[in-house]
Amino acid sequence: MEEALEMGKRGSRNGGAYSEEWKNLVADVEDLVKKVAHVDDLEIAEIRAKVQDTLKKAKGTAKESFANVREHAEDVSEVTDEYVHENPWAVIGIAAAVGIVIGFIAGRR
Repeated sequence: MEEALEMGKRGSRNGGAYSEEWKNLVADVEDLVKKVAHVDDLEIAEIRAKVQDTLKKAKGTAKESFANVREHAEDVSEVTDEYVHENPWAVIGIAAAVGIVIGFIAGRR
């Protein structure tokens, strides 16, 4: 189980890619805001302030969401681990049944 939790901390391929895309988006928006910082137009200044505020809120929401997802995944992992240790034969039976169904479906194609 510790191994599974450690993998979760490192992130899956898709989760890691999503995280990288998010970081890239944030960096691009911050770079854009810096590049228009010298423009003195009032309308641009208002838009820049609004973008900065929205970005700040989005960062907080994303951080909170990632933390909630991680916490939930860890809880599910712990419960699953406990169930498997308490009911090994039931888990073996379920895995066998799923394997038979998958084999049956794959064999029909």
